[in-house]
Amino acid sequence: MSTALWILVGIGAWLVLSVVVALVLGRVVRMRDRQVPDPPHRPGPPSAAPPEQRGPVEPPPGHPPPGSRPPGPRPPG
Repeated sequence: MSTALWILVGIGAWLVLSVVVALVLGRVVRMRDRQVPDPPHRPGPPSAAPPEQRGPVEPPPGHPPPGSRPPGPRPPG
């Protein structure tokens, strides 16, 4: 047999062997997954309920309450 034919036989054998190894490995992983029990159910994120409302926060002494204007002239407009 010529050298080119041996190279083609080697490439073909390599492809066949790689497909067989991939199939066997896939089967082993699938069988292992059947043997391992599923982990316990973990609670998911909280439901879409509205967040808990907090009471108003009082500003520190000497500061205006939030949303109020600072003292001084009003801007034009």
